[in-house]
Amino acid sequence: MMRAFTRSFLVFATILIGAELVTRFCLVKTMEGRFDYGYHPTAGFYETQDGQVELQRSGGRRFFPQTFAKQRPNGKYRVMVIGDSVARGKSVAQSYTGQLEKELRAQGVQAECFNLALPGFGSRRKDLVLQQVMNYQPDLVILHVGATNEYEDEREWRRRTDFNSPHPKNWLMRSLVLRQFYEMKTEKLYWQWLPLAVRNQNGGSGDADAELRASADEATQKAWQTQVENVTAQGVQRLQAAGIRTVLVTQATRRKTPQGTYTLDDNAVDAWTTRLLGPTVAKLPMKTVFTPQQATTLYTDSSHVRPEGHTLIAQALAHLLKTQGWLK
Repeated sequence: MMRAFTRSFLVFATILIGAELVTRFCLVKTMEGRFDYGYHPTAGFYETQDGQVELQRSGGRRFFPQTFAKQRPNGKYRVMVIGDSVARGKSVAQSYTGQLEKELRAQGVQAECFNLALPGFGSRRKDLVLQQVMNYQPDLVILHVGATNEYEDEREWRRRTDFNSPHPKNWLMRSLVLRQFYEMKTEKLYWQWLPLAVRNQNGGSGDADAELRASADEATQKAWQTQVENVTAQGVQRLQAAGIRTVLVTQATRRKTPQGTYTLDDNAVDAWTTRLLGPTVAKLPMKTVFTPQQATTLYTDSSHVRPEGHTLIAQALAHLLKTQGWLK
């Protein structure tokens, strides 16, 4: 029995060590900064020797792969879009980033628009992306503002802090492979494949359950709201100081009425962002882009919109930039 156990243990250990070596040496680029969970300032940004910047899916940031010159080319109108999964869309071409580039070029503007929106990113991690983007000479930054991802920001900050601490309880988490499995369990990514008994035993302890409890707590919601307001204001102030024009796209969520129809709610984001407006800061509320009737067909859930919805946002942005006199 002991011999069989030892043999099994050695096989398991060999597989684990092999997987760890493969991860560390063969996937080093995609794993770089991976366990900073999006809090590493330059994760996903790779500056090449020929002056190019490559956006890659690494370091906890799932950028759409894109490449641009570090120094903005003469005559180009450079637009950087920062946001969460709503702004990200299904692809660069289908997102309002790609659609805006198309709209502006149709107007004769030599635009280059880049989609730096990341799924699950809240105000703090979006602000880190914004700070890096300012190094690349954007003419315009479009910041998609919402208040639905603060739980994710807080969770990933805790993970980063815990897994990088020297406490013995985290020693096993030095393994990239074990840490990946830990994340999958916590977020219930393989939940549907677990036996029912295991799921029942761990019910209510997963990530989705924790988020639901936090979202129902009034004090937590108030703290998150304050955090979004403060971090967004600081980012806008940085852009103003650098003379970079900014458009705030404020999120609107779809809600079902008792009559079975839909209405759009900005969750007070539109109100407090008004205080941030100025000569170089404009705003596009999503609730002004869609009618309640369009919300019925263009929203895929409470927050995300179909490619046709992205097209309408892009058209509204192009019109806003023209009326502001911000187009070259």
